[in-house]
Amino acid sequence: MASTSFFTTKKNHYPIRWMLIFALFLLGTTLSFAQTTLWSENFNSYSNGTESGTATGASSSSWSTNRGNRLSTRNNALRARNLDAEGIWQTSTINISGYDVISFSMDTWVDDEDEMDNSNDYLIGEYRVDAGSWQQFVNASGSDSDPLAPSYSFIIPVTGNSDLEVRVRMDNDNNDEQYFIDNVLVEGTSGICNGEVDFEFYDSTPSGNTVDNIPTSGFLGSGTYTSFDVDALQNQEDPGDNNTFSIRYSGFIQIDTPGTYTFFTTSDDGSKLYINGTEVVDNDGLHGSQERSGTISLTAGLHDITVLFFENSGGETLTVQYQGPSISKQNIPFSKLYSTCSAGSADLDGDGVDDVADVDDDNDGILDIDECGGASGNFVQNATNLQFFTNPSNAEGNPGTSFAANAVSTYQGQSEILLQFAQPVPVGTSVSVFLGADPAVSSTDMQIQRSSAGGGNDGWLAGANGTTPGSIREVTFTVNGTSLQYIKVIAWQVGARVYGASYGGSVDCTTVDTDGDGIPNYQDLDSDGDGIPDNVEAQTSLAYTAPSGSDSNGNGLDNAYEGSGLSPVDTDGDGTPDFMDTDSDNDGTPDTTEATLTLAGSDSDGDGLDNATDATTGYDDPGGTIDNPLNTNGGSILLPDSDGDVASGGDLDFRDDTFDDNEPPSITATGNQTFCPGDTIPVVESVEITDPDSSTLDAVYVQVTSNYDVSGDVLSLTGTHPNISATWDTSEGRLLLNGPATLAEFEAAISAVVFETTATVTAGETRTFSIVMNEANYLESTGHYYEYIPSEGITWTAARDAAALRTFYGLQGYLATISVQDESDLLGSQAPGAGWIGASDAALEGDWYWVTGPEAGTLFWRGGAGGTAFGYEFWNSGEPNNSGNEDYAHITAPGVGLPGSWNDLSNTGANSGVYQPKGYLVEYGGMPGDPPYPDLAATTTITVESVAPTASAPAPVTVHCTDDIPTPDINLITDEADNCDPNPTVTFVSDVSDGGSNPETITRTYRITDAAGNSLDVEQTITVAPFTIDNQPTNQTVVIGNNGSFTVSASNVDTYQWEVSTDGGSNFAPINDGSEYSGTQTATLTVLSPDSNKDGYLFRVLVSNSSGSCIPLTSDEATLTMKAGRVITNRGVTYRVNKN
Repeated sequence: MASTSFFTTKKNHYPIRWMLIFALFLLGTTLSFAQTTLWSENFNSYSNGTESGTATGASSSSWSTNRGNRLSTRNNALRARNLDAEGIWQTSTINISGYDVISFSMDTWVDDEDEMDNSNDYLIGEYRVDAGSWQQFVNASGSDSDPLAPSYSFIIPVTGNSDLEVRVRMDNDNNDEQYFIDNVLVEGTSGICNGEVDFEFYDSTPSGNTVDNIPTSGFLGSGTYTSFDVDALQNQEDPGDNNTFSIRYSGFIQIDTPGTYTFFTTSDDGSKLYINGTEVVDNDGLHGSQERSGTISLTAGLHDITVLFFENSGGETLTVQYQGPSISKQNIPFSKLYSTCSAGSADLDGDGVDDVADVDDDNDGILDIDECGGASGNFVQNATNLQFFTNPSNAEGNPGTSFAANAVSTYQGQSEILLQFAQPVPVGTSVSVFLGADPAVSSTDMQIQRSSAGGGNDGWLAGANGTTPGSIREVTFTVNGTSLQYIKVIAWQVGARVYGASYGGSVDCTTVDTDGDGIPNYQDLDSDGDGIPDNVEAQTSLAYTAPSGSDSNGNGLDNAYEGSGLSPVDTDGDGTPDFMDTDSDNDGTPDTTEATLTLAGSDSDGDGLDNATDATTGYDDPGGTIDNPLNTNGGSILLPDSDGDVASGGDLDFRDDTFDDNEPPSITATGNQTFCPGDTIPVVESVEITDPDSSTLDAVYVQVTSNYDVSGDVLSLTGTHPNISATWDTSEGRLLLNGPATLAEFEAAISAVVFETTATVTAGETRTFSIVMNEANYLESTGHYYEYIPSEGITWTAARDAAALRTFYGLQGYLATISVQDESDLLGSQAPGAGWIGASDAALEGDWYWVTGPEAGTLFWRGGAGGTAFGYEFWNSGEPNNSGNEDYAHITAPGVGLPGSWNDLSNTGANSGVYQPKGYLVEYGGMPGDPPYPDLAATTTITVESVAPTASAPAPVTVHCTDDIPTPDINLITDEADNCDPNPTVTFVSDVSDGGSNPETITRTYRITDAAGNSLDVEQTITVAPFTIDNQPTNQTVVIGNNGSFTVSASNVDTYQWEVSTDGGSNFAPINDGSEYSGTQTATLTVLSPDSNKDGYLFRVLVSNSSGSCIPLTSDEATLTMKAGRVITNRGVTYRVNKN
């Protein structure tokens, strides 16, 4: 919403657009916005049976159906008869871009409502925007109980959408069931904004306590608002004065369904509501909160709505409601309301404070009065509440209609406010103090006194009794005795108002334009046009304070500069502050040159700041690309300090008229260490900094300069370092240690910088760290220094020239030339966007030379993509391609090809996106005449440890069949250990057989791996020794009555089970020891005294091993044969001889 108040030079003339609308309102005519027919179809131009066509209108497109003649034109309408399946009439996409609101309407009917079937027939209308989901606007059968309306419509705000599609889905199933569609219309409306209404706020009660007398001009503020909250609007437009005001709200209301509507207002005090110029609700007059209503018949579409309201003391409230077809009584949704998008009062910097009340219109931190010709103004610079005054800042600056005030209703005691001029006012000067009183006050009693910074009473100056309430009174006096800088206003009353004070002739700020660019200083972010923003030049180099982006008291001055704003620096003491002085140090060299700025000579957004140093559109960033002249934080451009004396009594070059031959500091460090993944490790083991000229240092940069992994690598400062702060730049892999601090403090801080990473690292992998005592980065492999200079949109030729103006401790700068991969890696990590480097084929298309630095004139590539290399190159895939006369090289933006790879562009590059130049890369080192390289950098390296872990091999295992081979079990490894990793990982690798069968030997391998990828393999031997029967049982013949036995010899077994078959081998059954057998579970089975019944029994044995689950091995079968013994007779005695 807009925040508005009086202009001081243009007094609230009625906007032309509203003058027209108001005139039409008075005449009771139609709406004032522009409406265009985008798509219209009445089906009049088609013969019967047409199934597709093309509409007319500004966005005409085709329509089609899908059910043949069943869904086609008939008698100048679209008819759906006996569809027998779902039929669809649908438009192709309708272009709705460029409009604020889209309205749709369509006529519908059925041939006979009695024929329509609620359960089976339907007509469903739907629309969708930009191929989104379908939204329904009608769903009816068309029967007597569910009839179709004569027409349907919907209204949608465009809000950036571009395409609309509409379809009607229908189904019916006999010839008597017929739907008809006609007069389909899509209209686009321009000049209105959804979700708000226009307002005019008047700081007065209308005469006669009737809204009819609310004025039509001279409002305190105007704009748009998103509610009917009169309290909130009053607090926005006239804080502190909530007793007498009036408001005119106006706009348009969206009616979706035609019919009779009732409107309500509940208000305290009076209100009225008009629709299309017709008074609908009269709730006028002076009264407490009450509700009144009225009715009106409305068609679908947009209608004029005006709500008038006034407040005259007491409570204040306004509620606006309506009810109508399918709408229960409710607050009118602001989604149904529209404004004419009217702009509020001027607010140049968009901070929500109108320029008339804004003490710093351009948001640069310098008070407007200080930008009107010098470092002071002839108005109150600072107003301070001493007792019972609120909003004291309203009394600062050129007196207008804003004021500081005390309470209106309750007397709190003697009220005091202190007013301070920017400088002492000379004796004899006429001073004017502007006072007033709230209209509700009956009498006034005020006095003006001479005072001091402490707010004391140093003598009477003027009386101010008898001020007319509601008016602004000018009280004048002449300075006598001594000069005057402080005055105090005392009020012994309620409702006192202090608007401010001034002396001498007024200054017209609009005429003060130092650089003659047509933008007055108070609206110009670079008043002298030297490319250095006012916000930077007004502050000292060492004590730059960035804006906070907040303004708690709403006076337009950033909290960082609250009070009297920035006190502009005047380096050379010539009476012209630096922000208005193009040669701040008066050394004869322009500030632009000494700041090594190359200006574009254009100012696209009209804020006074050259495009080359402007970072945003408008006034949000008053520092542009030079937010802090001493560092590059946040992409800030570093301004040069060639002799490095800014912290020791000197200054930046544009403010320094002497050059001190400063000896650079030097640094040495040790710390080539072994790194354990997951650990935190210091980047140095020892460090020493020396400087022959200084015991302090401004900053140190610690950067990962090789193998930096942006996904996980981090440098951080541990411990407590009171004078040093740390800032980590993920994109560059660089940690800034920012002082100033002593050399010893920096040594301690560097020693406390640690590296850790969550990225995956492998054994032998390295990280190299550079510790650099300046803003540049150091690369050990070249011995050179590098820096990235942000400068969005800079051309290649401008970057080349700017790089040549830069020096680094006497080393000459140049656009970087890249001859090794280390340089590509480093510069690719430095550049947050496309960055120029010193290569070109402008001299001869396709012959790429290094044209800057010591490599100037060196051919390194010939041809386009796929050409021939004559030296190191790192072109991106498919480059160079000379697309559009591209003759200059740049390092690609992150995410475009390989990090650090190159591409060719035109001198200007693209206007936006990844191929828009974002800056340039400067290299220092190797130029003729360069002094010896300063030892400003030290490097250390860590290497990921490469010691393998340890572990013992598992005990060997013997099994007797493959089924008993145990599954791999990493828990068998119980003593794994590592020098770094407390929990190395154990994994199963493989089983390898020797191919044998009796036995088979399997070698099982386990691998123990640490976090660095070091590994150890241990092996377990598994022997598979199968069961074997060495000697099978044999057939036995036994004399009846004698014992028989069967024996088996087997290997790798410890279990036996003999079995017997009594049926010739068809079936075998296990036997146990008893009266018939013994040794049934041993290698030898004894058959005890078998008789002839066992003749022919077959015996076998199953052998196995109880230690496993292998299937038993079955022996051969052996037969028991029984025979009778031989009888021998001797001397009449008979013997039976047992041969066994």
